[in-house]
Amino acid sequence: MNYRKQIGLGLLVVLLLAAGGWLFMRRTERIEMATYVPESAIGYLEIQNLPQLLSQMTSTKAWQQLAPAYGISDTLGFIGQASRFGWLADLAGSDELALLSEAQIAVVITSLEARNEAIKPRMALVAETHGRAGTLRSLVEKRLPEMAEKLFGQSSRQAGEYSGVQVISFAAPNTERKLLAAQIESELILANHEEPLHACIDARLGRKPSLVNNPHLFQARPAVGAGASVFGFVNSEGVKRLLRLGTYLAAGGVVGKAVLAGAVGEVFTDFSGKTCDGIAYGWSFEEGQVVDRYAVLFKPDLTEKLKTIITAGTGEAQALGLIPAAASEVTLIKVANPSKTLDGIETVISSRVDVAQSFLLHQFAIGMREAAFGAKSGELTGAAIGDEIASFNLTGEPQDRVWLVAVRDRIMMTRLAETVLTQFQNKRVTSIHRENIEGVEILNSGEPSRGSAIFLGEFLAFGRRAQLIRLIEAYRHGQSLKSAPLFVSAGRASASAPLLSVSSVKEESGEMMAALARAFGQNAAPADAGILNQLPLAVSATSLNDQGLAIESHSPFGNFPFFVSLFDGSTNR
Repeated sequence: MNYRKQIGLGLLVVLLLAAGGWLFMRRTERIEMATYVPESAIGYLEIQNLPQLLSQMTSTKAWQQLAPAYGISDTLGFIGQASRFGWLADLAGSDELALLSEAQIAVVITSLEARNEAIKPRMALVAETHGRAGTLRSLVEKRLPEMAEKLFGQSSRQAGEYSGVQVISFAAPNTERKLLAAQIESELILANHEEPLHACIDARLGRKPSLVNNPHLFQARPAVGAGASVFGFVNSEGVKRLLRLGTYLAAGGVVGKAVLAGAVGEVFTDFSGKTCDGIAYGWSFEEGQVVDRYAVLFKPDLTEKLKTIITAGTGEAQALGLIPAAASEVTLIKVANPSKTLDGIETVISSRVDVAQSFLLHQFAIGMREAAFGAKSGELTGAAIGDEIASFNLTGEPQDRVWLVAVRDRIMMTRLAETVLTQFQNKRVTSIHRENIEGVEILNSGEPSRGSAIFLGEFLAFGRRAQLIRLIEAYRHGQSLKSAPLFVSAGRASASAPLLSVSSVKEESGEMMAALARAFGQNAAPADAGILNQLPLAVSATSLNDQGLAIESHSPFGNFPFFVSLFDGSTNR
C-alpha cells in the first residue's frame, strides 16, 4: 500500500470515528415512561419510538392497499421516515421533526365516564421530547392555538398555574370540552380535563407516587412481547373500574335480559380485585399485519385451578365449515364439555366471593342461559351437547344472531330445540310449525320472536327463520367461512385455543382512513368504494397460560382505528 493510500485510509478512519462519536454523544437516553404516569390512573399506553411505529404502520398490507384510494399513501410514511433521522432534521432547522424523532409518548387514562352509550375518558398525552425546553416552548406557543382552533373553532384562552407549573387552557363555547397544556423542562403534557393534567404534573414532580412502583408492571412487559412497538398496562384497580363500566354498557344486550344483570357487576368487580393483578397490552407488526396481545394477569392459584377446568376441544373446529362466508362477526367456543366447563368457571368465581354474591352469580348464570337459549341449566348437559358452541351474525343486527350447538345426543337436542321454541320463563307460549327448505327441516315457533331451529350437519342451529335459510343456502353452495378468502388471508390465531373470535373491520378501518384523509386535507371518500371489502378479517384467539388469560389478535390495523377516533373526536370526549 503506497503512502497516499495510507493517509487516505487513515483520514477515513478518523472521520468515521469522529462521526460515530458525535452520534453517540447525541444518543438519547430513554426513560421509563411509567415514572410520568400517576399511580392512581386506570392505566396508560406508551410509544417508545413514534417514527418507527408510523413506518411500520405504513408498511402493512392494509395501508398499502387503502392509502392510495384515500390520497394519503405517502403522508404518514414520509413523516415516519423523515423523523427517524431527527439529527438531520435538527441540522436542517426543522424543530418539529427533531422533537418528534426523539419523543417518547404516553397516553394516560385517569377515569372513564359513561353517559348513555357514550364514553368520556379523562386523559392526558405525555410527551418526553428530550429536546431543548426553549424550542419546545416556542412550538407550544405556535401550535397549541392552531390545535384548539381545529378542535373547537372559536375558543377562549386562559393562563394559570398548578404547583408552580404554568398551565395554558382553551375552552370550547357552551360545552365542557377543553384543551390544557403544561410544560416541565423537555416534557409536554396535553389533557382534556384538569384532573388528568394535575395528576400527571404531581407524578412528574414526585409529589404523588407513579405507576412505576406497581410490582406487576415489569411482569406485564414480557407477557405481551418485550419488543412490542406499543405497550399498555391497566392496574388491578383500573380493571375493577373497567368491569363496572363494561357491565353498565352491556346492560342493553343479552346480558341485560339476564336476571340480576346490574347486581352481578359488583360480583365480578369484587372477584377481579381478589384475583387479577392487572392487564397488559402489546402491539407488534408481523408479516404485514398488526398483532395485538393482551395478558390478563391472574394470581397463580386461580390460573392453576382454571387449567384443570378449561380443556380445549380436540381436532379442527367443525363449525367453521358451516358458518357462512358472509358472516361479519363470529364467536367460537371449543372446549371439552362446554356445559361442565361453564359450571366449573362459575364454581371458581363463587369460591372467591361471599355467599350472597355467589347466589347472585348463580342466578345470573341461569338467567344468561335462558336469555340466550331459553333453556334451563339442566337442559344444557354434557350428554346433550358436543365440544363446540358458536354464534355468528350476517347483518350486524343483534336480533339476527345465529347460534350453533354441537350435537352429542340428537334426541336430547331435539327436546332442547322444542323447549327453546315453545317455552320461556316456565310458560308454554306457542306451538311449532315445520317446513322443508332444500331438504332441511325447519322448526318454526308460532311466535316469530322466538325464532326457528334446524339440524345441519352435526349441529343444531337457532335463529330467525330468514337467517337460517341463508345458513342453509351457504352450506349447500359450499360458501363457508373456513374457505372464504378474507378468512384464509387473515393472520391465523392458535387453532387449539378454547375461544376464537372473527370479525370484519372494514367499517372502523374506513372511518380511520377518512379521518386521516380529512386531517391531511384530502377527500374523505375513497377513490374505490369497494376496496374496503377486500380487507382480511380480524382473528383473535383466547387461551390460558402460566400467567393467566392470553389473547392474541391478528388484524389489518389492530387498535389504530380506535386511537385515531380518540383524537378525531368520535368518542364524544
